[in-house]
Amino acid sequence: MEKVKRNLLIIFIFALVTIIYTSVLLKVGELTLTSDSSFHFSRVEEIYRNLSEHHLFTFIASHTFNHTGVGNFLFYPVVFLYPWAFLRFLFNPISAFIIWYGLFIFATLIIGYYSMLDFSKSKTRSFIFAVIYTIAPYHLHLGIYNYVLGEFIAYTFLPLVFLGAYHVFWKDSQKWPLLAVGISLLLYSHLLSVYLVSLILVCLLLGKLIIQRKFEIARVIALGKSVVLTVLLSAFILVPFVTDFVGQKIAVPEKGFSWLMSVQQLIDPSISNTISINRSVGVVVLLTALFGWYFVRKNPIEKSIYIIGIIFICLATTLTPWGLFLHSSIFLKILGEIQFPYRFNAYSSFFLSITASLILSKLIQQIKLNYLKKTALITLALLSFIGYYGSIQPVFDRIVAADHNFLAVAKKNSILLPVNALINKDNYNNIFSYLVLFGETDYYHEYPAKNTTAYNQSIYNNQVILGQRNIKLVPQVGPNTITYQVRKSKTEKNINLPVIAYKHTQVKLNGRRVNYTRSFRGTVQVKTKQKNNQVTVSYQPSKLFYLSVLIGWLTWLGLILSWIAKRMLGIKLTGFKFQNNRLN
Repeated sequence: MEKVKRNLLIIFIFALVTIIYTSVLLKVGELTLTSDSSFHFSRVEEIYRNLSEHHLFTFIASHTFNHTGVGNFLFYPVVFLYPWAFLRFLFNPISAFIIWYGLFIFATLIIGYYSMLDFSKSKTRSFIFAVIYTIAPYHLHLGIYNYVLGEFIAYTFLPLVFLGAYHVFWKDSQKWPLLAVGISLLLYSHLLSVYLVSLILVCLLLGKLIIQRKFEIARVIALGKSVVLTVLLSAFILVPFVTDFVGQKIAVPEKGFSWLMSVQQLIDPSISNTISINRSVGVVVLLTALFGWYFVRKNPIEKSIYIIGIIFICLATTLTPWGLFLHSSIFLKILGEIQFPYRFNAYSSFFLSITASLILSKLIQQIKLNYLKKTALITLALLSFIGYYGSIQPVFDRIVAADHNFLAVAKKNSILLPVNALINKDNYNNIFSYLVLFGETDYYHEYPAKNTTAYNQSIYNNQVILGQRNIKLVPQVGPNTITYQVRKSKTEKNINLPVIAYKHTQVKLNGRRVNYTRSFRGTVQVKTKQKNNQVTVSYQPSKLFYLSVLIGWLTWLGLILSWIAKRMLGIKLTGFKFQNNRLN
């Protein structure tokens, strides 16, 4: 009972901290949009509208993204956007986003705390780590400044992933489910983060094999179990990717290394602790990188963590010769998916936050009087509030700079959302009258470079192609469904719709299911002799998708029940089997 009380106290404290972190944002009730904001806001709007019409699953964009049927819901995970969409039913759109943002701040605090507690067995260190890691400027930049929300969500689960890897590779291999759960939650968040983490884990495993020259059979089995459990938990994310993306010539971002920064360009914004630029790791992480070596020099594990953090600092900057890698097809193929080396700031923030928590907890432990230790922790919490609001000041500066010039409805089609567009609850829906700032044509099909712009424009401008003429039509839309009423001449044989065609796209012509072809612009094309036609395009995933959803839910249920059994009944879980603890 005492342990339950302590856990409830921790949850209460972190809930209170989260409220303090988000209260001013809620009171202001305004946001300025930039970068990936309109992309994710549009995705949530689509989910929300489908839920409003009693449809749980969203596969293609019918209400948003100019009704093009683009499948970013298929290939870019949406699991953690659903809480945001559900909040829309209870709160105005701005409050719904800020509360959702707060939920992930809270989740990061909780996961950070309990992950560190498992690793260090120190409550003081766990509290310090959770706070430092959560309010690291790069994390806040992703969430509330630049709205890179897939990566923002993934950041929450990094401690769980690396804790699981630590146990499987070095410590208690019976805790292998932690790795599977962590990777699965990453898969629910951001596929590129899964790719990066997988590369990091491979490097850690190779490092272990080189240094220790052994990998016990129990750990091999534990790793294998983790892979199997990850597949069971995440198959519904992977199935659409395999069935409708792989081998379908869908456009992907060009591989390469952009937005490179020098060490000086990392240091300057980090000293100011700002979140207004992706180069900032914050003053705490920076000071830890400079002086942490002294505190870890006698502990091999802590020293390894510190060195890994320093490596990620180097990888994020031009200390790493990224330009040379462009000339190596192997490096470009493996590492080119990264696109922006500053993404390694998430990992330097994680590993160096571990070192920072060690340093501060050591300093606090040297205080002999308990009340002074508690005073020190309270002081750190208060400093975190000051540091947090100091870091996010650019969020408020942008709102002030907008000078009440709220976003108006787009006066014509195909206008990009203005950078730093000011929105509140009253003009929120104006967002969707614009093209999204980045990502409008993500997951269209690949075209010859000379035709890409023209084809893309014809699709998001809703141009129906009938033989030699193009006409702009406004479709009727419903959940995962887009319907065009098309009148054509007798000589026009094909109807080429501005709706992206995927492998599991379905088409009805005048109420009857028909076959279709993929047009030269990667859209749905049907043949018909009739003059007046109703063409309905929808998406129906494979039966394997629904089976994988069921398997995922049942696997989560099994994990939760096994955890409850272990906690409540004193039964130890090994793999998927229960074994009674022996009584001494």
